Amino acid sequence: MSTLQNLTHEKKQKVLKYSLIIAALYTIIIVFSAYTMYHNRELSNKKHALRMNPTGIEPGKTPPEQLPETGNYATVKIGSYVENVDNLLIKDSMWSVNFYVWFSWQGDAKLDPGGKLVIVDGIVNKKELLEDYHGKDGDNYQRYRISAKIIKFFDTARVPIEDHMLNIYVEDGAKDGTKLRYVADKTSNISSRLNIPGFKITSHSNVVKTHTYKSSYGDPRLSPDSKKVFSQYIAAIQIKRVDFGFYLKIFLSLFAALLLTLSSYFIKPSDVGPRFALPTGAYFGAVANTYLANSLLPTSGSFGLVDHVAGVGLFTIFISIATSLLSNYYARMEDKELSLALDRTMFKVVSICCVAANIIIPWCAR
Repeated sequence: MSTLQNLTHEKKQKVLKYSLIIAALYTIIIVFSAYTMYHNRELSNKKHALRMNPTGIEPGKTPPEQLPETGNYATVKIGSYVENVDNLLIKDSMWSVNFYVWFSWQGDAKLDPGGKLVIVDGIVNKKELLEDYHGKDGDNYQRYRISAKIIKFFDTARVPIEDHMLNIYVEDGAKDGTKLRYVADKTSNISSRLNIPGFKITSHSNVVKTHTYKSSYGDPRLSPDSKKVFSQYIAAIQIKRVDFGFYLKIFLSLFAALLLTLSSYFIKPSDVGPRFALPTGAYFGAVANTYLANSLLPTSGSFGLVDHVAGVGLFTIFISIATSLLSNYYARMEDKELSLALDRTMFKVVSICCVAANIIIPWCAR
């Protein structure tokens, strides 16, 4: 601060004006990015809650048709036990799972609810009937082990410190809600050995909801504008990143580039080559880091946490180069005191704003 105290009042005003402009620009960026991340997090939590609410409707989804309370339909209790998750590939929008599913019901032994089960948005790779019991008292039970690949378009707005809900959707492919309805078995669970690298499991749950298809499937017994409504069982596993380790791993090169950029403030403005070589090299390093980070995500036109953090980094490099040009201008005008004071002040202002941005934005996403 001694370099600033030695300046005249007019020159101090100049340094203060430049500092306020830069701080204001950073504030706009931080507020916009932090609000975007916070809003996305809240929206994601809301969608997850509605998905596992028996009467909840997620935004953008078709509202389910209500099934009549009475009718000639079979009631089947259904439950699941998730054994393991083979793969979770966010970039490829899919995950693979091995799980058990069982059915228990009273009455017709020929009902066979598991015979034509369907994994919605998924492909059944293997289905094994492990138990098939039909008692004289009318109790019936089936248990299957299923290996399935499930398509899921992950919300990547907050990668790499995001959370996800992995869902298994089970329906009877032959019998709609007028013929068969599920009841969720509260004994459903997940294996204690279930582990997903890089994530921790925060909760699991299951629910039964109605699922409407906007088609009659060409059934001649139905009117062309009618819809099919099925009883759907949903098992959910809530996961989130373990810590900030993956975040730091992705942006390690970017943070190194920013340190290199900030160190350029301690090089004399008259040494044009070294002074501008550091932030210029850091700029290309930051761009390369952005390409690397985005290579982990599916192609998307939306901006996420990766883009916001990269944007802050590129803006910091740009501001450093701009203020270096300003400092070089005053040095050439033989105003070395103002040039030195500008360098020292800009180093502090830009450093504080950059660090604040890289704390506040990820915190709002988390």
